[in-house]
Amino acid sequence: MTGTSPKKRILVWWKLILLFLVLGIGGTGGYKLYEKGSDVGCFQLENDIVPIEIKALRKGHLQLIAVGDTGTGKEEQFEVAQGMAKVCEESGCDLVLLLGDNFYPDGVNSIEDPQFNTKFEQVYQKINKPFFAVLGNHDVKQDVLSQLVYSLKSPTWRMPNYEYSFNTTEARFYGLNTNCPFSSDRLRKNLNQHDAQLEANAEQRPWTIAFGHHSIYSNGTHGDVDLITRSYWNWFLEGRVDLYLAGHNHNLAHLQSETSATDYVISGAGGAHYRSASEREKLNKSVALNKYTYNDTGFVWLDITSEKLQMRFHDSSGKVIYEYSKTR
Repeated sequence: MTGTSPKKRILVWWKLILLFLVLGIGGTGGYKLYEKGSDVGCFQLENDIVPIEIKALRKGHLQLIAVGDTGTGKEEQFEVAQGMAKVCEESGCDLVLLLGDNFYPDGVNSIEDPQFNTKFEQVYQKINKPFFAVLGNHDVKQDVLSQLVYSLKSPTWRMPNYEYSFNTTEARFYGLNTNCPFSSDRLRKNLNQHDAQLEANAEQRPWTIAFGHHSIYSNGTHGDVDLITRSYWNWFLEGRVDLYLAGHNHNLAHLQSETSATDYVISGAGGAHYRSASEREKLNKSVALNKYTYNDTGFVWLDITSEKLQMRFHDSSGKVIYEYSKTR
């Protein structure tokens, strides 16, 4: 019987060692990736924490405010909140979308964190409407689960899951966790599923509105998102999403891509701004078409019907500074 040569035995051993190294490094890397994903809320809870209930004030209309980068607890946040309350009283509001960075600088550490009171409850006490929130990059620096669980404690704070969707007669909404990779792909899959369900009633298709913290196009300090994410939107989502609302950049802006019907709106001035000369020197030029930009505090108000989407930009006092509408 011929035995295995020493040379072949050494080669086999090297292959085994290499295999164990690959499995070990891959396992460690995979664990770290999972751990990091858990820290920033990339893995959905099996069930939403709270049900989503919306009671519209006007039949055939859905009216809301979109505002992000609110959680400073400073005078500017209170000023914007007063302007929001004024507009809600005069024009009507059914809900508010909070576009992330709800608590600066490092999120919250538990559901007992006093910031829930000082940077949310006290600030928006005059607006007795549901606030649907998503996570920003500052929110994921501590305990992200607390922002979900707080939905069980507050009568107005709503974060049903790390990502979630809800429908009204006028529009369907997709709240994204843009701190996670592939949030755009998860949106595409949800749209595919929901579009298939709507196929039989295409003439009754509602507006499609996605909201998350990080912008796709921006003329703020963060600029446009990376080329890979932007290309994914160009290929799979532009035109399918009627309106994408984001913050992250501390201004109000309306941008359009020349290749689609999607409108991109930045409303990241709920407590932060670009007032200083040093900040304005860092502003970027987007590849998208700039329809309007305002580099101070304010918010966006929307009035949505089945045929028309009306949008107004307001400064912190509630004054209208820009208007835009689109129809089917």
